[in-house]
Formats: sequence, C-alpha cells, structure tokens
Amino acid sequence: QFVTCQASDEVKYMKDAKADRLRQLQDLNSKLDERLIEDIEQLQSLEDDIQFAKTAAISGDDNRKAAFKLAFDEDQQIVADKWIHIFRALSDERGPWSASPFPNNLVTYWKHDKTEDKWRRRMKLKRNYKFDERICQPLSTKSTNENTAPSVDPFVSAKIPEKMKRFLLKGVRGITGDVGSESCEDNNDTSEPSQNKPSENQVSSDAANSADSSDYPTSSVQNRKEQSSTGGDNDYAEVLSSVHCVLVTPKRKLAGQFTITRNALHFSFEFLVEGTGGSSVFNKFQDNKESDAKSELGSVEKLKGNSDVGRGNEAGSGDALMKSQSSKIKHHRRWKITRIRAVYWTRYLLQYTATEIFFDDANAPIFLNFSSQNDAKNVGSLLVSLRNDALFPKGSTKDKNSVISFVDRKVALEMAESARESWRKREISNFEYLMILNTLSGRSYNDLTQYPIFPWILADYSSEKLDFNKSSTFRDLSKPVGALDAKRFKVFEDRYLNFCDPDIPSFYYGSHYSSMGIVLYYLLRLEPFTALHRNLQGGKFDHADRLFQSIESTYRNCLSNTSDVKELTPEFFYMPEFLENLNSYHFGVKQDGEPLGHVGLPPWAKGSPEEFIHINREALESEYVSSNLHHWIDLIFGYKQRGKPAVEAANIFYYLTYEGAVDLENMDDMLQKSAIEDQIANFGQTPIQIFRKKHPRRGPPIPIAHPLYFAPQSITVTSVVPSAISSSSSVLFIGLLDSNIVLMGEELILSVKLWLTTQLQSGGNFTFSGSLEPFFGIGSDVISPRKVATSLAENVEFGRQCLAAVQIHGDNYLILCGNWENSFQIISLSDGRIVQSIRQHKDVVSCVAVSSDGSVIATGSYDTTIMIWHAFRGRSNDKRSKNASNDLSTKDHVIIENPSHILCGHDDIITCLFVSKELDIVISGSKDGTCIFHTLREGTYVRSIRHPSGAGLSKLVASQHGRIVFYSDSDLSLHMYSINGKHIASSESNGRLNCMELSCCGEFMVCAGDHGQIVLRSMDSLGVVWRYDGSGKTITSLAVTPEECFLAGTKDGSLIVFSIENPLLRKGGIQRNKVKSSVG
Repeated sequence: QFVTCQASDEVKYMKDAKADRLRQLQDLNSKLDERLIEDIEQLQSLEDDIQFAKTAAISGDDNRKAAFKLAFDEDQQIVADKWIHIFRALSDERGPWSASPFPNNLVTYWKHDKTEDKWRRRMKLKRNYKFDERICQPLSTKSTNENTAPSVDPFVSAKIPEKMKRFLLKGVRGITGDVGSESCEDNNDTSEPSQNKPSENQVSSDAANSADSSDYPTSSVQNRKEQSSTGGDNDYAEVLSSVHCVLVTPKRKLAGQFTITRNALHFSFEFLVEGTGGSSVFNKFQDNKESDAKSELGSVEKLKGNSDVGRGNEAGSGDALMKSQSSKIKHHRRWKITRIRAVYWTRYLLQYTATEIFFDDANAPIFLNFSSQNDAKNVGSLLVSLRNDALFPKGSTKDKNSVISFVDRKVALEMAESARESWRKREISNFEYLMILNTLSGRSYNDLTQYPIFPWILADYSSEKLDFNKSSTFRDLSKPVGALDAKRFKVFEDRYLNFCDPDIPSFYYGSHYSSMGIVLYYLLRLEPFTALHRNLQGGKFDHADRLFQSIESTYRNCLSNTSDVKELTPEFFYMPEFLENLNSYHFGVKQDGEPLGHVGLPPWAKGSPEEFIHINREALESEYVSSNLHHWIDLIFGYKQRGKPAVEAANIFYYLTYEGAVDLENMDDMLQKSAIEDQIANFGQTPIQIFRKKHPRRGPPIPIAHPLYFAPQSITVTSVVPSAISSSSSVLFIGLLDSNIVLMGEELILSVKLWLTTQLQSGGNFTFSGSLEPFFGIGSDVISPRKVATSLAENVEFGRQCLAAVQIHGDNYLILCGNWENSFQIISLSDGRIVQSIRQHKDVVSCVAVSSDGSVIATGSYDTTIMIWHAFRGRSNDKRSKNASNDLSTKDHVIIENPSHILCGHDDIITCLFVSKELDIVISGSKDGTCIFHTLREGTYVRSIRHPSGAGLSKLVASQHGRIVFYSDSDLSLHMYSINGKHIASSESNGRLNCMELSCCGEFMVCAGDHGQIVLRSMDSLGVVWRYDGSGKTITSLAVTPEECFLAGTKDGSLIVFSIENPLLRKGGIQRNKVKSSVG
C-alpha cells in the first residue's frame, strides 16, 4: 500500500511536471512569437524609415531641380531681354548702326505706357514695336493682303554689319532655343499672331519684337544676384507662400503660380485664361495637376501644355491659336518686396478675392485674383509684413510714415475719411480726391470691367467760349446721367414703376455708367485698347458711325439715348493723346462720306486736344464743381448708391451690377455661375460703397495757399539782402531744403541761410518763426560764406546747371560738377566739407539733375553721355552686414559710385537735364540742339525732339504734369513740348534768360535774366501771367518756395525776396487778376 501510494504520488508528480513543462513551453513559444512580431515590426519600421528618407531625398532633389529649372528659365528670359535691348540700342535712330539717323521721316507707332505718377495719371506713350500696319489700310485693301506679315520695327532693319547681325542672332537663338518670341512678351502687343512660319530674314526682327517687357519688368540677372548675396538667402530657397492665381491685365488674363520669398514676388505663367477668368479657372489648375503629375515644375512641357487645358472640344485651329498666343507670353515676372508701396484687398467680379499691389519705382501696379477671400487676404498680409521687415529690420528705427498696413475694408474706410477731410480743407485737388476714391472703391486700370470713373463736368460743348460763372455751363452733379434730361428720364421712371418680375428687382437703367465697352469706346485710338476693341468686334472695327466721333455728339447721346448713361474716364482730364488718331488707324467712313479720324472737339477747344484737356481739368477744379462734387460722390461712392436714398435719387441700376445681389461663392450650378460672371464682367459693376452718410461740402477757397493762381499781382519785393555771399560775387544758385536756403557764388563761395516763413493755421491765422516783419525773409547763417575746396575746369560754363541741392536720409547735400578732374562732388551742408567725389565720366561733367525725392541723380558731360546714379540706401541706423570690409568701403558714401545706366545718343555736350522717378523719364538737352528722352528704370531710348531752328539748348525745365520747356541763348526763344514729344507753344523771351524755375505746383514757370524782370508764365501756353520789376539789377538765379515766394540772386551778390506785400490782403483773399472764369 505504501508502494502504491508512492507510485500514485510519483504519477501525480510526473503529470504536474509534464503540465508545468507544457506551460513553460507555451510561455516560451509565446515569447518567441512576441519577439518575432517585434522583429518584424522593427524591420517594417526600418523599411518605412528608409522609404521615407528615400522619398524625402527624392522630393528634395525634385524641388531643388524644379527651383533650379525655374531660376534657369527666368535667367534665360532676362538675358534674352538684355540681348534684344542691346540690339535696339545699337539700331535705333540715335544708335551707331541706325539706317535712318535722327532727324528722319520714319513713321513711329505708339501705345499707352503703364507708368503712373503720384496722382495715378498714365500720361506717357511708348514705342510700339509690334504694330500691324494692316489696320491702317481700308478693309478691301487688307483682304487682298491677308498673308502680308505685320510691319516690324524700322530700326531693326538697319544696315547692321552682316557678321555682327549673325552674332546677335546666334546669341538670341542660343538663349531662347530657336523660339526668340518665347523669351518675353509685350503685354500691349497689337499684332495678331501670324500663322506663317517666319523666314530666316524675319527671325531677328521677331526676336526683337519679343522684348518689350516694360509693362511688367523683371529685375536683371545682376540685380537678382546682388539681392541674393546681400540678403543672405536665395530668392528661390525659402518659399514662404505659393498659390495659384490669375494675373489680370488690360490686354489678357494669365493663370499661373504666385510665389513669395523674403526678397521678391514671382509669377510663373501656366496658361492663358479665356473669358472672364472667374472661379472656373481654378478648376483647370486641378485638372492640370492631375494630367501633368509627372512633369517637373516649370518644365517646358508644362508651360506649353498648360495652355491647352480645359477648353472642351474646341476646333484644332482654336487650340493652335491659343498655343501661338501662349508661346509669345512672358513666362516669368518678378518684383522686389522692398519696392512695394501699398497692398489693397479688392474685388474681382464683385467678389473679394483679389489683391492689387502698388510699387514705388514707377512699376505698374499688379492685379491678382485668387480662388478665395482667405488666399487674397493671407497673401496681402504676408506681403505687407515682409515689406516692413525688409525695410525696417529688428533693431532699426522705424519711420511711421514709411510703414504700411494691408488695406482691407476697415483700413480703406479710414483712408477715405482722412482723404475726405483733406479734400474738404482744400489740401488736395478734386482730381486727386476722385482718384483716391476710385482706388479705395476697387476701381483699377488693370481691370477694364471696373475702370476708374470720372464725371461729365461740362454741359456746353457748342459755345466759342465758356463762362465758369454760369451754372448752365456745368452738368448737374446732383443727378445721375440718366436723370439729366427730363424727357428721357420719364421713360426710365415709367419702366421703374411698371416693372414686374418675381426674380429681378425694379431698376431705372438697364445699362451702367462704367463698363468694359465704355472704356474701349472712349480709348479706341490708344493701344492696347484698339486691339481689344478689334478682338471684341471679331478682328475688325465697329461701324464708323458707332465709334467715338466727337465730344458733343457723345454727350448728346448720353442725354437722349435710353441705353446710354455712361460717365467719363480719368484720361479726359490729363491725356490729350487719346483724342487723336496718332497711329493713323483706318476706322472706316461714316454715313455722310467723311472718314473717321481724330475726335471732334468743341469750338472752345480751338481744335487743340491739349486745350480741351486743360479746360476740362480747369472746369473740374472750378468753384462750381468744388461746391457740388460731393453730390456726385454720394451717387457713385456714397449713401445714395444703394437703398432708399438711391431710390429717391433715381440711382437704381440692374441688380447684377451690385455687390451681394447673388451669392456666387455658394452657387453649385457652374453653368449658371459662369453665365452670371459673364454678365457682371460685361455690363458694369457698381463701385464699393465707401460712405454711408451724407458727404460734406468742400470748404471755401484759401487764396493765401496759392497766391500765384489767385492773386499773382499781390506779390512784390518785400526785402533785399545786400552782399548775401560776398560783395562782388554773383549768386549763381539758390536751392531750398526744408527751412534752409543754399547759395553758391561764381567764385565757388558757399553759404547756407535760414528761410523764415509764416505758417497758415486753421482759420487763416498766422504764427511766425522769425520776427513779425517781414512775413517771409532771410534769417541768420547756418553756414557762413566759405570757399569750396575744389577747382573748376577752364572751359566749363559754371552756372545753375552745375549745382543741385538734395536731401538724402535726412541729411542735406550740395552736388557740384564742372571740376577739372572730370568728377562731381557731394558737399555736406552741415559743415561745408566734401564728403564724396565720383569720377566716371571721360570728360568734364557739365550738368546735374536730381529726382524730386532725392534718390536718383543724373549727370551729363562733355563726353556726350548721361549717367544715372542712386543714393546709397544703406546709410542709416540699421544694423549692417557683418562684413567689415563692406562697411569700411561704403560707410561714408552718399551716392553709389557705379552708375546704374550710361545713356548715349547725343552728338555734342550735354547742357541741361531733367530726371523724374515718378514719370520714369530722363530728358537731356544738348549743344547739338536735340532733346533725348530715355526711361529711367530701364535706360531705354524713347524719342528725340529738336529745337525748331537747330540752336543749342541752354536750359530746360519739366513739370510733373508732363510739360517740357527748353530755352536757347542763340535765338532767345522758349519752346514747350508735351512729355510725348508734341510741340505745344513757342514764345520769345524778350532778352537773355539766366534762370528758369517752376512753381511747386508745376503750373507756372518763373524766368529772369539780364533785363532785371521776373516773368511769370503759364505752363499750359507759355503765356505771360505777370511781370515783376525788381530793383533793376541783372538776376542770375531764382528759386520758388513752397509758399510761392520768389528768391532772386543778382549779379552784384544781393538776394531779393518777392512775397505777398500785405498779409491782411492775403487773409481776405483777392480776386485773380487774370480772370479764369472766361475761357476760350
């Protein structure tokens, strides 16, 4: 039994041991499975990491290659542009290879230049290298010559040496890959794409035609490299934002990628947009992405392929046409962040999906439409932030006036309130105020569907003379155009009262006061609007009787036709060229058998477009309009635009012209959405409503603020400072910088004195910075008379043209040229020492000019060249680069010592200069009797004009309003030209003139000379406004102060002050001596 018990225990023990071992085996297997799973997971994780790293490396490499390709393509385009500009410079009428040197009888064709001044006027024309002469011929003639190639630049066909011609052609072809026209595109191209393959002899001219890129210029390769090196990071390396958008221009709409880096904005073209460019465009980007997924960014295949996306089942010929047009479009556009002046959030097709960007270097604004409001706002906010950070880095002193804000609707309303107060106080003109309101309400030169609006001002287009004292001379500004004629208004009123439609609200007027068709109607004679009109009319002009024929008939039609209630465009107040058929287009023949040419003008314009513009602008600034303009503002931009006040004012238009009438953003039916967008684009858009309360009336005129206009006869000699410099030294130069008067005598004696002025306070009271008598006068010396430590060349004629006063970064300087070592010098006006001397010209520097903001200097020389210089922007309190050697070489520089442009073309000594950053122009006069115009930004030749008798030019002045006057000592005559080269007036000077200066407003020219008189002339006609007798002394220098006082330097060294004689007379206001109310 004991044995049995032990055996039983043993069996039990064995069973337990076996179970335990099985359990241990199961645990071991479980652990092995877990370990295996862990190993598999680790292996999978490793493989995933390897794959991720591989993908990241490939993606990074793809991005790098894409960025390199983008940079390479852009460099190709830029270099090709440079080749073409070199080609044109060599072969134009002032170039060494010109077949027809100036002067010649060649016909030159022109188009509108997008350069804007500070008042947003686009006054300039530029050469049209792509003009199609076939549109100057009758239709019957054209039909027999359909295969004739469009004319090309006459200068391209110059007799260039064959070897050099092949060299240039090889260079262009090598860059552009045998598609020279792809390198760049002129946005104002007037010629239709030719279907014929160009011959070998045409390739050079085709390539040349491609390079007119000044509408949206890109920075040069050198500039971009400098930007990268100084900024420390590559433009392409750090992309802060990249978004699809549509670049809207007057000529066409371009879809592409908008990329923002720290230093630049870059637009890369992808495909040409057809139609309105609404929301459907952004679906094409997605289609593009899917169909082009394997293509590299910026590849040639993509650039060519994108133009064919999303066109449906169009005919093959249509696809070929789009391909041809796309191939001629410039693929890359670039702008510097630091050049941004303002960024506005605005509308496109009544949706707040657009941003308009303005620049400070005469670059045209750009208008970008995005897929959503968020994209538009985010891009705008980022641009403003980057611009402010770039100009004012951390640790630097910020100028409150230079820091900008993103102009969204809130900021826009604040700006409108500020502008309204400035206008009410007469601090800005009516024209300036209307342009500000147009900009703030979303009106843009870039978008023809919402072009800036100006009112009809005059109602009399039949009289020989206008009387501004009669209210009947003017249009009733309290009524919309549709309500001006009572008989016609009854038709509109009946329609409004009897209109019944469940879906469409009642309206008075079925057409709008501003639309794309209206803009093209008015600007028909001006490219690119001519080409756009022809495109809308199927490639031909509309019937001559339906085109813009005359001012009077157009106004009559606006009063009688029930489908015509249009207002005007800004060009009616500053640009006479749009009224002339400058390019000799064949518009056809009217029903009366008369061919249509120039626009017919009212009798009071005396057949002169310039006189029409002058009188129309003067009417805009008249007292009647100033007292009533607020009514028109209420209708267009204010509280009478919508709601009950609009009904009471009979100011109701078709509902689709108003913002918010249809919710396009949430509309699912794409066909209906597209149809509504088409209607909005073609039939007019009411501006953004700015004011919701009644607009105040303008305040009364302030004659004291503008005595030359209101009371020129009230100015007289009020003080004389004898021996202002020395007892025997003539005063050759008078410059004004803030409250300082800079004087230079003939023996290089420099003196700086205080200018004591009255300050006009609110209510017309005065405070005085000096003694009570005189009210304007010369104060104590800031720098006592001292000789400048330099020597003049023996043959130089030292005078006003050799000197210029300039303010750079808050410091005052005098620029002096004529030195014997062919240099020009910069003299500090704080201590009189020479701080910089620049020697780059090959002969004596004969004259100097400075831009209004002091940032650009132009010098002319006996070597017949003009050099353009820029102020050193790095001279500030900002933290500088860590490169010590760079600091050492530039720390005392006021002007960068390498010229940005060297301008050629003259055959003799440069005698006078004018430079304007706003107008993007450099005008140079020479002893050879010619005046040459170059662009400032690009340095390209524009035109030449010649003294009527060929006499050498002695002096030249140019106003901000686009008028140029030059004078010659040889014939003692004055000649006035427009900025576009048209002769306007001539006048005898009645004696030798020693000085010519302009008033700050640019409306008057002040002349003086050996006869001892100061003569005030109008810059509209050169007519004498007033003559001022001095003390009978020969006047050798002049200056006009901002208060419109004259400072005259004499041959015996005296300084004479001309100002208002009696402040009580000023305060009370005087009637103008030359009555402006009667114009004829």
